[in-house]
Amino acid sequence: MSDIQRLKAQLYQLTTEAQQGAGSLGGFRQKFGQTGAQVQALIAGSATGADRDIAQLLDAAGRSLEQAVESLQIAAHGCRSYADQI
Repeated sequence: MSDIQRLKAQLYQLTTEAQQGAGSLGGFRQKFGQTGAQVQALIAGSATGADRDIAQLLDAAGRSLEQAVESLQIAAHGCRSYADQI
């Protein structure tokens, strides 16, 4: 197997792994978001700093998960496109 063939195989493997990771993380993100929303609903209306802090933390974590899913999807697309071109 030539170096180019090995590179293509590795890129396709990364594509598959990134797609699977995005799918798994997307499922987790959805469940995390639902549970986080339930927590925020339970503490809604309280005015303590700790309550606001946990709400902000949950929001930030949800955004980070969304960005991670998007990054994996972009990586998968980029790897496949590059492998298809070489």
